[in-house]
Amino acid sequence: MRRTKIVSTVGPAANTTDIMVQLIKAGADIFRFNFSHGDHEEQLGRFKKAHEAMQITGKRIGLMLDTKGAEIRSSDVKEDGKIHFNVGDKVRIGMDASIWTSKELIGVSYAGLYDDVHVGGHVLFDDGLLDMKILEKDDSKRELVTVVENAGDLGGKKGVNAPGVEINLPGLTEKDRDDITWGLQQGFNYISASFVRKPSDVQDIRDLVDAGPNPHVMIIPKIESQEGINNADAILAVSDGLMVARGDMGVEIPFEMVPQVQKSLIRKANMAHKPVITATQMLNSMQENPRPTRAEVADVANSIYDGTDATMLSGESANGKYPVGSVAAMARIDEATDEDLPQHSVIMDAFNANDSITDTLGYSVVSAAERVGAKVIVAVTANGFTARSIARFRPNIPIIALTFTNEVADSLILSWGTTPIVIDDTENINEIYATAEKVAVSEGLLEKGDRMVITLGIPFGKSHHTNNMYVREIGED
Repeated sequence: MRRTKIVSTVGPAANTTDIMVQLIKAGADIFRFNFSHGDHEEQLGRFKKAHEAMQITGKRIGLMLDTKGAEIRSSDVKEDGKIHFNVGDKVRIGMDASIWTSKELIGVSYAGLYDDVHVGGHVLFDDGLLDMKILEKDDSKRELVTVVENAGDLGGKKGVNAPGVEINLPGLTEKDRDDITWGLQQGFNYISASFVRKPSDVQDIRDLVDAGPNPHVMIIPKIESQEGINNADAILAVSDGLMVARGDMGVEIPFEMVPQVQKSLIRKANMAHKPVITATQMLNSMQENPRPTRAEVADVANSIYDGTDATMLSGESANGKYPVGSVAAMARIDEATDEDLPQHSVIMDAFNANDSITDTLGYSVVSAAERVGAKVIVAVTANGFTARSIARFRPNIPIIALTFTNEVADSLILSWGTTPIVIDDTENINEIYATAEKVAVSEGLLEKGDRMVITLGIPFGKSHHTNNMYVREIGED
């Protein structure tokens, strides 16, 4: 069975209840709503259709709000929508987005760029397709004098990057605050935050979540810059997971460094027992073609071998010709790779026995399940911590997370190999054991004579206090 989760972006190509039902049946676990595009009315329409699709399929789906983030854009273009630049062209970059882009002058939306960059550095446009080296800074006009390093066309309002530079933009824009506040009221249960560079960026979002209706909303920062990479440990410490966002990352840092940064970030998240998503161009060719390239198949699989909890589709499912086909293809790759994962994960080999009681018990649960031939692990968890602690060890059997609220169950959708199920709250341990067996059997994971491992904390409801493990054989008195 597939245990790696799939995040599917919805958009113009996935804009009806029927298509969303098909996406869920094909393998989507979380729907991502990209707030870089569309207004609240448009997003609410998709949000309601996602709920309709959940009701039709009977599957719990995560709903992720992806912020636009603080970004820099070039000014608009008059001439036929694009301007061609040749190698060696001298171009000035002005700190005013209201000017028209021309062959001689390009405006940008962030006036502070002039102060942040340095002579000898580079300014990149449109995902790095156009590269300009800074020759000098004209203080009188606050313009950068640059030379074009590679030929290319530039349209209006394209993304602007300055590799290796700490940009002093706010971590959370007013649009982001408005979108998040609105999204929390609607019921989004995941927030993927764009262009996170430091822990305070996450804390600003945490303050909004804490003031909202659901404190269990998962904050997933997107690491996209050198500054974010440098601060990854501190960012992860205040976050609920990570997204390895390779698009802007591959512009902000040398592209040949992306694979090793990906592996490093995934491992950091694994060790912190926090879910991690690998994203951007995973099956990019499927925007136009019905089958992925072999390199794309290998890319998806290798991210799973690295330890990712989820693989993500962006334009493939949001705008492409084959939204359902791309999810189905990713599900096939994920499942085949999951079945090939080594029985002992790297995380188990590197486990520090001096970690917390819950971590130690999580390690013991996975080891015990393997030794007794258990068919399923059931984690009874009040806040999701126990299930995530087990998931990071990548057991080769399913994990069922029994919890007492929909909010906690939703927060566990992203975790590798974990199926969250809401049960009635109780403090009777025998009722818990009986419920665990009933749920596992109803899910088709157990039959008479099979074994399961159940883990929970006593007393019930105490956070980060899992201290009990029980091996149960189905049919025993």
